[in-house]
Amino acid sequence: MDPSDTAKKLAVIHTHIANRQLKHAIEGIQELASGQHNWAVSEKIAELENNYRYMLHYFFEGKKDPEQKSIYRKLIRDLYTVADDAAGERMLQGSSSLFFDKMRMMQLREPVTTDEYREIIARQSDTSSFISLLEEGPEKESRRHDNRVAYEKTLQDLFYSIFASPRANADMTGSFSRFLEDNRLPVQAKAVFVSALTMNLLQRFDALKAEFLLDLYKHPEPEVATRAIIGIIPLFQLHSERWTLYPGVGSRLQLFADDTLFTRRFMAAVTGYIQAHETEKITRRLTEEILPEMMKLSPMIGKKIRLDEWMGESGLDEKNPEWQKLLDETGLTDKLQEFSNLQMEGADVFHSTFSNLKSYPFFQEMSNWFLPFEPQHSSLRSLFSKREEGSSLFDTLTRTSMICNSDKYSFCFSVMMMPEQYRRMMISQLGAEGEEMQKMLAEEEVMNPHRKEETLIRLYIHDLYRFFKLFRRHDEFEDIFGLPLNYHELVPFRPVVRQPAHLEKIALYYFEKNNFREALEAYTLLAEEGTEKNEIWQKIGYCRQMLADIRGAVEAYLHAELMDENNSWVLHRIASCYRMLKEPESALTYYRRLEQIRPDDLNIQLQIGHCHLELKQYEKALNYYFKVELSDSNNTRAWRSIAWCAFLSRKFDVAQSYYTRILEQEPNAHDYLNAGHVELCLEHTKETVELYQLSLEKAGSFDTFRAMLAEDEEELQEAGVDTAILPIILDRMRYGKNL
Repeated sequence: MDPSDTAKKLAVIHTHIANRQLKHAIEGIQELASGQHNWAVSEKIAELENNYRYMLHYFFEGKKDPEQKSIYRKLIRDLYTVADDAAGERMLQGSSSLFFDKMRMMQLREPVTTDEYREIIARQSDTSSFISLLEEGPEKESRRHDNRVAYEKTLQDLFYSIFASPRANADMTGSFSRFLEDNRLPVQAKAVFVSALTMNLLQRFDALKAEFLLDLYKHPEPEVATRAIIGIIPLFQLHSERWTLYPGVGSRLQLFADDTLFTRRFMAAVTGYIQAHETEKITRRLTEEILPEMMKLSPMIGKKIRLDEWMGESGLDEKNPEWQKLLDETGLTDKLQEFSNLQMEGADVFHSTFSNLKSYPFFQEMSNWFLPFEPQHSSLRSLFSKREEGSSLFDTLTRTSMICNSDKYSFCFSVMMMPEQYRRMMISQLGAEGEEMQKMLAEEEVMNPHRKEETLIRLYIHDLYRFFKLFRRHDEFEDIFGLPLNYHELVPFRPVVRQPAHLEKIALYYFEKNNFREALEAYTLLAEEGTEKNEIWQKIGYCRQMLADIRGAVEAYLHAELMDENNSWVLHRIASCYRMLKEPESALTYYRRLEQIRPDDLNIQLQIGHCHLELKQYEKALNYYFKVELSDSNNTRAWRSIAWCAFLSRKFDVAQSYYTRILEQEPNAHDYLNAGHVELCLEHTKETVELYQLSLEKAGSFDTFRAMLAEDEEELQEAGVDTAILPIILDRMRYGKNL
């Protein structure tokens, strides 16, 4: 059985267990284990099958056992575990994935325990402190470099040791705790440790490790605590069917739900994941719209604006009015403002910029994708060796909250490839901007004391996104950013996310990112739990409308109207939905109410006219259309409405007059078609064919034009046209100029 077949078989077994088809599951596990010489797995399967047989026997004998539910739950847990173990044994023999590669390597080498790694890193940290006290010179630099390289190698080995570690027991989690609680160790080492543990859990379910990771939310170092919370969220998504088997986990989350520290960090992580789902859309906007427009604009700037004036004494803060005018004319101002707004919201706007800078050797190593940025890293030695330049760049990169750790490394490698004069210029500019950035960050922290923590969460999610999308072997890992937006549904999360303020926040993030199905589910939960807010029912209606459930949208809007009967937005939505449902009389009722609130709104006057038109009350419709034209003589929407209504009411001279005006503007295929209908009613067949031909050209194909004409046949009949002439006209058009 090759690795892909093993994975498929395991997925089938998991489905059987989730559906509580345990006999099928046991048979599948036995098949997976067959041919393996792992007696522990074989004996465990036999034990579980016997236990299940006994349980079934006693149950159908009518014997009551107060522990039956817990026994059944443990049986299911154990079946999941032994299935994973049986599949893991097969994968260990045949899979070339990085996870199993590292597991095989760990089996071949002398094992190093977590406690031993702790002591090694502590010694290296002490050595670093000692070296810093030595007199400056080549010897000090050499010793510092050697110690740094040794530390990085230890950190890399530690990462893979945890990443490929077996299932946890009490001794293992005890050693994990000692590592993370040791004040001698750098926080960067602890952060890498948590990332390795997260990646291990995403490869293989382990409830004990998951509980350990969950408990780290209160770790005193935010870099550790936030990485743990971010890691736990996709783990619960990937194994949502298992968590009910571990009541202790649910109890923990129930307890944590009352802890403001946990809920604040948890909600920041959830909203960060929701934002991350937008990264591909943002990248497309940048690469397909904004950047190409800027590239088109650059020659124009060169011709019309002197670069020395633009970069003059006033600095970059003051925009040249001529340049601003160019931006406005090309529509770039709005797009750049949108880009700026996304950046302020914490969206990942730099993914497209740095995605092509991940081919450096540094990124060939999986562990390096999870390293906190450290200018002292040995691979950056040449960049930071010059004290003046290095200090400026060091300060800027360590202070910036705009780009994640992975991108900081990419940036440094790119700078190292630049000619020296360009490198100096860039570092100088960054130094000046870094001072401004520092002031801005200080102001933000005064306004929001949790800003630093939120930044850690946001940027680490960006680091994870880059790993799962750009790492050379990313296909070997299940993409956690491809998981559904189901945070409001997951049972273990309910104690936190079902709190009204939190659920409303999640719903708003779904809604603002146009994830209307998920937003509808979240807002519906809020409504069901008694959150009586007009805005919630408005958004339920809007979501249903966007999902093409127009009848459901009306019901929600009507509910919102009960809370605020004079809300013009709601009234307009109700009226529009009734029009979409082909219920013009009901729509008219609501447009009449809107007319009382906004008597000068010409769009409402037009809509009232449309309702009368749909009710075949042509005179009333024309009165409203003329009223709009009287207020706005250049309103082509009014012209089109008057022309069509006049046509339907057989006022062909009026219709002809207005279509003549419309065709002088920017007519579309329907304008030419409708004008042709008028000429046909006036028995001007030559003019009819000419206008139909122009409509055909705009439509783009004969089939499209013929479909448009077919849609209007009923109206043509009502206007007195013998539609038997239409095939003849179509043939005349097919012959074209050949007649």
